Amino acid sequence: MAMTPRRWVGLGAALGGAALLTWGALWSVGPPGAGDRHEDLIQVFMGSTQATSGVYSFGVAVATAVAKHDPGIVVTVVESSGAYDNARRMKQGIFHWSISGSPAVYAEVRSGSGGFERYGPWEPVRMMFLRNVTVARIYVRADEARAHGIRTWSDLAGGKVGPGSPGTRDMSRLLEVDRLLGTGADFVPGSLGDAVAGLKEGRIVGLMKGSPLGSFDAAMLECHYRTPLTVVGFTQAEADSIQAADPLNTLALTPVGGVQNLPEVGGFYEMTSAAMALSSSLMPQEVGYRITKAVYEGWAEIEEAYPPARGTDPIRDAFRNTPPGEGFYYHAGLVQYAREIGIQVPNRFVPPEYREAGR
Repeated sequence: MAMTPRRWVGLGAALGGAALLTWGALWSVGPPGAGDRHEDLIQVFMGSTQATSGVYSFGVAVATAVAKHDPGIVVTVVESSGAYDNARRMKQGIFHWSISGSPAVYAEVRSGSGGFERYGPWEPVRMMFLRNVTVARIYVRADEARAHGIRTWSDLAGGKVGPGSPGTRDMSRLLEVDRLLGTGADFVPGSLGDAVAGLKEGRIVGLMKGSPLGSFDAAMLECHYRTPLTVVGFTQAEADSIQAADPLNTLALTPVGGVQNLPEVGGFYEMTSAAMALSSSLMPQEVGYRITKAVYEGWAEIEEAYPPARGTDPIRDAFRNTPPGEGFYYHAGLVQYAREIGIQVPNRFVPPEYREAGR
């Protein structure tokens, strides 16, 4: 059987249990005499979330769309703890890209600050397309809320709360907010599965989980059917203090009726996030271009598989939700595709490695 070189690799070697990316030839087995006629394949490893999270289906949908619209690229979805975990593994050379990030995560990874401080700065990180705008929603057992008058975040003082999964931007934000406001919640970190089990069993009174703007996260909706939940948020004064301390920690008002599963709840502020895919300048421009093109062409199918993405323009809305200032670079391949389809790309989003097509 003929051995045919492919142009770009995924995980090329595993040394001591750590998988390393190799930027060289990936060999495949083709039929006898295939030679150069055997189509090159590109394998990319994508960090996702925990499989129990409703967001995991988005990663699967993206991989499926890429396979359909560009069969020359194989996306392998890998379970992870979240945004910081994915960024760490990209820096280590384990992942090529991730569907779990945001402009705030990007800024911290690039500067080696906040939740990424322990890993040091990593300039090559780049933003890609928008998944959707989410909220870091604080779910509380309805029976506990009624019994103890829990209506806002401050009412959780002293209560056991699941702050989210370790390695996520949301957990980092909530811990910092607790310190800033002096709330004194008793945090119980753990996986989503552990936190949901703790909520059902009464070991914790509440937990935070990234969710669509107007509804429950899928995992929390399943919990709600067995253990009724409510949602709490921050007062305007608390929201103002949070925003003043960290301009990248954005918040939005959730009006009464703003959460369709709880039409009587609202009138508070929740932390928001523009959930974006992240990659790096180590991914060639051509590969980023092809992934972006396949995702854009398959977005209607992605919306069907992951309803929170409905109504999102993954490129235009990514640009709209990028904070002001310099240094917010998008992947060169996304910039190329955006310009090709007539989307104006602000100069501050264009990375230094970008090259015009054909050059």
